[in-house]
Amino acid sequence: MPATLLELVNEVLRRTGQVEVSTLINARTPAAQTVDFMNDVYSEMLQKLKADRLQKQASLDTENGTTAYTLASDAEVNSLVSDSLQETASQSKLKHVDYTYPLQHGPDNTGQPDSFYTQGDSVYFYPVPDGAYTIAYQYFIKPSVLANDAQNTELPEAWEKVLILGTQARLEKFLGESNAEGTYYLYREALVQLRARSQNKPRHRMHGPYQGSGN
Repeated sequence: MPATLLELVNEVLRRTGQVEVSTLINARTPAAQTVDFMNDVYSEMLQKLKADRLQKQASLDTENGTTAYTLASDAEVNSLVSDSLQETASQSKLKHVDYTYPLQHGPDNTGQPDSFYTQGDSVYFYPVPDGAYTIAYQYFIKPSVLANDAQNTELPEAWEKVLILGTQARLEKFLGESNAEGTYYLYREALVQLRARSQNKPRHRMHGPYQGSGN
């Protein structure tokens, strides 16, 4: 069973010889710092361990004349799997292009989108959609902030020990412990090994022009 945030924090506190806490509400030093450090490590793990189990699928519907769209609430533009966008009815893949692509090929062109680019927090389709098209896409989940006692992470249970190790290293550094560097090294090694094991199949590769080429 996955550990709660409170359980994970207390494990780090135990490992560093600190007093455990009964709640993280209004937590003080060093529990408060442990929560912050754990969020840092958690975010790093989700970014680096882009395994299939951390990947989700969603879709959005276009509207006539609208080019810009937002993704699912737990997705970010930079977590989008570039070669996964597909118009579901025709099963046509969309190619990832540079934002200047429409300027070079006619910004007012309309039709079924065959390309997309990202800017800010939005994804833009080209040509400008002339109706309702369902665009399916895949993305790697973004981490939600860990803050509540009973909250669980999105990580598999077996990965929690690496999260604990990374948080321990940061807390030891904060506390001025002499073994902080050694713990951090162990964390980095564990992260590399976890990443190697988690990549069960080749990563998605971009199709079409590379973003920035504009061709």
